[in-house]
Amino acid sequence: MSADVLLTGATGFTGSFVCQQLLQRGVKFDCLVRPSSKTAQLEELGLKSVEGDLDDLESLRRVFTGYRALINVASIGFGAGPNIVKACQESGIKRAIFVSTTAIFTKLNAKSKAVRQAAEDAIRESDLDHTILRPTMIYGTPGDRNMIRLLKLIQRSPVIPVPGSGNCLQQPVHVQDVAWAICEVLDNPKTYRRAYNISGGQVLSYKDVIEIASQALGKRPIPIHVPVNLSIPLLQIAKTLGLKTPVSAEQVLRLNEDKVFDHTAAKEDFNYSPRPFTEGIAQEVALLAASQPK
Repeated sequence: MSADVLLTGATGFTGSFVCQQLLQRGVKFDCLVRPSSKTAQLEELGLKSVEGDLDDLESLRRVFTGYRALINVASIGFGAGPNIVKACQESGIKRAIFVSTTAIFTKLNAKSKAVRQAAEDAIRESDLDHTILRPTMIYGTPGDRNMIRLLKLIQRSPVIPVPGSGNCLQQPVHVQDVAWAICEVLDNPKTYRRAYNISGGQVLSYKDVIEIASQALGKRPIPIHVPVNLSIPLLQIAKTLGLKTPVSAEQVLRLNEDKVFDHTAAKEDFNYSPRPFTEGIAQEVALLAASQPK
């Protein structure tokens, strides 16, 4: 039986979990990959890869033809969003799920914010049966790019630098909950032409996150508060010198704004119920321990 769903971003962190969810649900799908993508894991799962370039409209028109639905997990923060929408319309794809981010609501003048907003505008203005999902910060395994940095810092350091007060709120979301939501809305007409926040199950301050992660690791590091107006110049100097830092100046600023987003609409329309951070971070710590040499 040929596939009628096309997935982008399958070789990425979140996309790999979407693959697992779709397979568990018996959905027939193919994966759009760049020519340079490493596809061995997809091949091991028995998945078909088709090559295409999200920045090349003609490439997308050719590849999209024959599919009824698109699940776009690949980032829309690099400018390809309008291309993807146009290719869907011109190739006959009617149903499309787009993964965006709650970062579009930041008050910071982030470069990717306007790009993502333009992509969402193009999606909403199209005639696609679209659903936009906006996860908060995604974590869940040592392969994530967020919590793993904090966990490794807690493991090796007796002190943890905290930019600012550490009181600003956040709502990390587990990657498996994001993947579940993406797949759950695929054939749910109630979610057509809607956008949803996909946030985590607990609202926590950054200090809470550090404490819960430390407890999961069995550590008791000492938090050292660093004024934001001191952190930013130091990080900018380090960047100018070509030095690698654990966080960027923008990430420090993001840590010092509240990032709490209501997911009631997702709960009402497709029973979204994310796990609490205490549970999710314990799972990640267990995977981290299993991955490290004894």
